[in-house]
Amino acid sequence: MAEKNWHLRKFEKSDRSEKMYRKKEYHTDTNLDREFERPESDWAPLIKEEGYFAARVVEVHKKYAFISPEPEVFSIATKDVWLSTLARKFMKNSRQERNLIAVGDRVLCRADAAPQTKQYSELPQCTVEFRAPRTSKLARLDPMFPDREHVLATNVSQLVVVASFLSPTVKWGLIDRYLVLAEEDGLDVVLVLNKLDLLKECEDEDFVATCLERSAHYEKLGYKVLHTKAGSGRLSKKELTAIHETFKNQISLLSGHSGVGKSSLVNKMKPELVQDVEEEDILFKGRHTTSYASFIKLGIGGYVIDTPGIRSFLLRERTPLELSIGFREFQAFATICKFRKCTHIQEEGCAVLGAVESGDIAPWRYRSYIGILTGASGREGRV
Repeated sequence: MAEKNWHLRKFEKSDRSEKMYRKKEYHTDTNLDREFERPESDWAPLIKEEGYFAARVVEVHKKYAFISPEPEVFSIATKDVWLSTLARKFMKNSRQERNLIAVGDRVLCRADAAPQTKQYSELPQCTVEFRAPRTSKLARLDPMFPDREHVLATNVSQLVVVASFLSPTVKWGLIDRYLVLAEEDGLDVVLVLNKLDLLKECEDEDFVATCLERSAHYEKLGYKVLHTKAGSGRLSKKELTAIHETFKNQISLLSGHSGVGKSSLVNKMKPELVQDVEEEDILFKGRHTTSYASFIKLGIGGYVIDTPGIRSFLLRERTPLELSIGFREFQAFATICKFRKCTHIQEEGCAVLGAVESGDIAPWRYRSYIGILTGASGREGRV
């Protein structure tokens, strides 16, 4: 059994063992990637052997990952935490992902007979031998290595995008980037707009009207939208019920800009690990407190992956047709454009441009499309 505050330990500074990802490439055997991903039906013979067990990745660091045993899917023993490393043969191959494992992955582990890291021998240790195929993933381009993906989380049932109306100010473009990924992966999306109390106190009437109008527009597009004040500690029974119903019996990926109140939201659902939040600072400064994505069991039922705040969100290059799939309101118009490979930017007779002019597509959503298509910076999702 792991110590109570395992997640607060600093495991990065003292050990020089292999990192979970590398800056240099040593091999180009891509077959190793295929060998690493194995269907769970192939695990059965190994699990019968002593020392092998199925688990869920609950946190990933540079040198290590933390895993929790999961004998059956959705029966994760998150209080039982092991310190794990990858099987060495998978550490050095060339790959398209920043990490070979990510939070949410189902993995097959082998218990280590002797601790690989003696300084932390109080935690049970294991080696990750295989990863199961993923049912879903959310990824962006790695800011450090543009030719790689940075997978934020995998195997989630819904994406919950959290933004704050103010402190920090809502970035609509960042929301749209998340929605593109969710649409492509077929994920259900919930949009949580936090710090409603600050919006009600705002004296800028135009800003308030814009926020309410855009929130209503997302609902019109079919997205579930919640307005909350999770950081203030004064949720009504109706607000609390809506939050619980949203997260119950789900594996939810919680993501958004730094300091919008994601951890405060998690703390409203009786988490197994209470998230550190500096309430006053978060309310007014938008400070970034979560350092690593963490897989957390909720007391209301279900699990949540709380991710660090995103300051930049670059997406891989997409064709206009691919990108239009990520914008729900574009789809009906994109299929009737005059040109089969229409970019929807300046072509005469473009149905999408016509829909923008007629008001069927909101101009601010169209600007998000242009920003992503032309590869504009994803810094804070500005459009």
